[in-house]
Amino acid sequence: MISTVTLGLRARNLKPPHYQICLIHPFDPRGEKVGGLETYIRDFITFHPDDTDLLFIGVDSKGDLELGKVQQLTFRGRTFDFLPILHYSDQQAREAARSIRGSLTGQFFVALLRHFGQVARLIRSRRCTIDLRRVEFSWLPVILRLPFVQMLHGEGAPKLKMDSLLRKYSFVHNAGERFAVTTSAKFLCVNPFITERLQQTYPHQKSKIDTLWTWVNTDIFQPQPLPRDVTTFRVVFAGRLDEFKNPPLMFRTVARLKQLLNGGVEFHYVGTSDPRRFPEFAEIDDIAVLHGFKDAAGMAATLAHAHAGILTSEFEGMPRCVLETLAVGRPVIAVHLPQLEPVIHDGDSGYLIGRDGSQDDIAEALAQRFIEVRDAIAAGDMDATRIAGSISDFTPGKQLARVFRYHQDIQDSRGMISAPAGRGAW
Repeated sequence: MISTVTLGLRARNLKPPHYQICLIHPFDPRGEKVGGLETYIRDFITFHPDDTDLLFIGVDSKGDLELGKVQQLTFRGRTFDFLPILHYSDQQAREAARSIRGSLTGQFFVALLRHFGQVARLIRSRRCTIDLRRVEFSWLPVILRLPFVQMLHGEGAPKLKMDSLLRKYSFVHNAGERFAVTTSAKFLCVNPFITERLQQTYPHQKSKIDTLWTWVNTDIFQPQPLPRDVTTFRVVFAGRLDEFKNPPLMFRTVARLKQLLNGGVEFHYVGTSDPRRFPEFAEIDDIAVLHGFKDAAGMAATLAHAHAGILTSEFEGMPRCVLETLAVGRPVIAVHLPQLEPVIHDGDSGYLIGRDGSQDDIAEALAQRFIEVRDAIAAGDMDATRIAGSISDFTPGKQLARVFRYHQDIQDSRGMISAPAGRGAW
């Protein structure tokens, strides 16, 4: 969408303005870290409009960049400015921190303080609006008196079991949430259930709180013909193995499927977590294929090699692994979450299983649905293109584009836009 300001300038044959957005997150888009937050930032870079310049303040995970020096990087053919303020390897990020001070978030917080003068001058000189993924960093734009768009991905929700320090120090997140809701220009939530909770908790801020669904990069994740040979039925899961994803139920389901198919099944895991820390994984270790990290293209190829995806989470936003699996034309069998109803249609793009009964009961129900899907694929009754059609509303053009419009509207209304060539302001 072209802003009214840009249209007015074009009508007068003037050079269109450039919008300036600053991303701040403890992450290196060149690295191997995967997850919803990381995919958001990689796609933000990939799909940013031509009339928008990006400055990303983040982490050097490779150790090859000078801290405090702006680098012009190219990622997926798109150029952006990168200011690394902390060296923190992917290996360090995979190891669970024992304290806030030792965590990536804690060290990045300290690095922001250490580089505060430079960061402040850089953001102010470019007249950026700021895009934040974590509420813990909302203090920075407030101090700089610059508007920011905040996203809440679900961390800190009641009773949420995280594979991180947030479980122990939830009060830090909760305090940051209250502050960010109050001070942000726009506050976005990953699903409408979080949106409703926050609107009820902060009624005076209700108008700024909205839902931004997750999306899938359909340039990379495209429908591929389903493999009709189901002699070895391949089930796939991609992502971190946080406790709230209920890996024991996932592994128990695959173990039951192994029994039902007399071993004719493989479990494919894409991610950097260690599944062997869960005792239930021992039952399927012999049929498991651990792919480790995959970039987006590698992920798409691995998903297309499978027959079906699985999700057993107790809580999610809109799980990106489900959208990506569906986008390549593979059905997903999942334990019911309300936000999955728009994309998983029973018998068409997979099945949703109720949460009633014991974990063994749910595992049995999941396994039986996998058998039904296996038979349907073998009979040619499932179509990859039809399955992929279930995620037509969850694309960057419909979801991520909204975020860029929010930033544009804020900058237009406050007179923040500038002529091109924001680079060089450092």
